[in-house]
Amino acid sequence: MRQFTVSGTPYEMGVQTAKAFYEYLKTVREVYEEKSRIPSVRDSVLRLEETLKVEYPDAYQEILGRAEGAEMSKAAALLMFFPEFFKRIDGCTTLMLRRKDGKFLFSHNEDDKGYDHENTALVTYDYGDHVIVGFTMAEKLTGYAFGWNSYGLLYSSNYIYDTKIDLNNVSRYIMVRDVMNAKTLEEAVYRLSRMRVASAFSLNLYDRNEDRAVNVEKDIDAVYVTEIGERYARANHFTTRKDALLPEPYASSAFRDAKVNELIPSVDAESAQIEDLQRILSYAEEDYYRCVYKDPNHFPHKELSVTVANFNYDGLTDQIVIRDCFDGSVLRFPCPKA
Repeated sequence: MRQFTVSGTPYEMGVQTAKAFYEYLKTVREVYEEKSRIPSVRDSVLRLEETLKVEYPDAYQEILGRAEGAEMSKAAALLMFFPEFFKRIDGCTTLMLRRKDGKFLFSHNEDDKGYDHENTALVTYDYGDHVIVGFTMAEKLTGYAFGWNSYGLLYSSNYIYDTKIDLNNVSRYIMVRDVMNAKTLEEAVYRLSRMRVASAFSLNLYDRNEDRAVNVEKDIDAVYVTEIGERYARANHFTTRKDALLPEPYASSAFRDAKVNELIPSVDAESAQIEDLQRILSYAEEDYYRCVYKDPNHFPHKELSVTVANFNYDGLTDQIVIRDCFDGSVLRFPCPKA
């Protein structure tokens, strides 16, 4: 898995990130340029730009930097980071377990399609007084997948399947990118609650300072916060909001959610190890729709969403462990001290 560090102003970090992905971005940028020239799309994007300037100035500057570094127009770059225009989805599965001794175990499968080593990396954003580290795809903003910051917060994000999309609101990529700089769970929840979002998503947050974890489901205009107790498992649909308007989850998502909730109660909280959660997230059958772990070397990852990386926080060692599911390489990081 590629790794690189960016620093300076948000604009400069955007330029550096785009340049790191330049070879890949030049193969896709015309897709965004062409769509950004559609009058209705361009009008929507430019209207959202005004909101970004006021409410999310750092994210806005980073996107402008991405545009320069990738040699794209501003409109095309803004569009690229609003997946709701394309209805792009990110499937994934998350597990958390608190051992009897209070130590947390946290494991997450990141599923996506079209992944290769040219368009993804683990990126460190060095702000001087703090850092955030996140799995990043060239066409997305850090935050959509998993990562951590030096304040002591670790996170994973799950897209939520819903038919509601409001293009008058900011993208989920923008909102979660902003949350990555939060110092506490309370600040993270506040940042999520203060604005409307274009499409629903779920954010799993663990605070090493408080030894506390929550799940936040962000609907278009509402926030649902669930305190995580002994164990927690989820995939890609609402678990707190329940009404007749919600669509049925996709077959793959429904299976993953049911299977991990079936398996996690069997883990003994007295002796649990991070490997127990990894084992659950490795569950696979021959049928693509009956897999928690979608092996990228078995399924065609250009057409299907597959598991591209596995992220873990092991409270017993206070380490972060990331496995690249394509080549099997493993990265290990001691957790930064808050």
